[in-house]
Amino acid sequence: MGSFIKNISTKFKNRYRLIIRQDENLEEKVSIVLTPWNLLIGLSVGLFLFGAIIYLLLAYTPLNYIFPTKSAKYSSIEQYEMIQKIDSLDNAMKQIRLQSEVLGKVLAGEDINVSMTENSPDVIIEAPAVPEVANGQTNSSATVALKHVGANPANYNFFVPIKGVVSDTFNVDRKHLAVDIVAPSKSVIKSIQKGTVIFSSWTTGGGQTLIIQHPNDFLSVYKHNAALLKKVGTFVQAGDAVALVGNTGELTSGPHLHFELWKSGVAVNPMSYINF
Repeated sequence: MGSFIKNISTKFKNRYRLIIRQDENLEEKVSIVLTPWNLLIGLSVGLFLFGAIIYLLLAYTPLNYIFPTKSAKYSSIEQYEMIQKIDSLDNAMKQIRLQSEVLGKVLAGEDINVSMTENSPDVIIEAPAVPEVANGQTNSSATVALKHVGANPANYNFFVPIKGVVSDTFNVDRKHLAVDIVAPSKSVIKSIQKGTVIFSSWTTGGGQTLIIQHPNDFLSVYKHNAALLKKVGTFVQAGDAVALVGNTGELTSGPHLHFELWKSGVAVNPMSYINF
């Protein structure tokens, strides 16, 4: 046993020379003296460095998404949050595309999908009077109507856009998706609720047209105006002056307000929500 250990020890101490020569003229280029012991130490250090590099790559680079490590649970949470944000952005983009389509059809006067609200039972509750401002004067006779339409679970506060005579009502068969209110030329038209102006410009059929986006997916549309008082992107409150009564556009026969109300991309009867 002692001789075996002695032989092993001797072999580990043996010296070997590694020589690299040029093939053409056998000129010596590199000469390295090696021992089995030095070779073993060199391999051990090399394996340690290789393992350390692999660990650093997995722990602090995107490779940890491919090869799970101890910190993979945090990466999974981040991935889940990112997926949720992507889904939210996708839904928002779909909603924007839907609103753009509806807006285009509203401006063109096309029929989309009309809710037959006039055939539904209405429960009318009069809300407290709200002052109406016209030409700088306060009119205490202005009221806001609260209505529960059909199976709608919510009640909505809407300001009367203008006082006048209703000359034409919401009629699906005639594709008249609005209420026409006759009023003196240049009378002030008001926003029915707080919201943001998303369109304020000229259209062929509606003349000077203004559209406001309100909470709860409501859109209010005001056509045939003599002048528009608000620009796109302007935030308005209920009762703010937004336009003046006019007779602009091809589809008009006298000074009046053509008022439309849309809910989630569907035209609804304004008289089911507002007492004109």
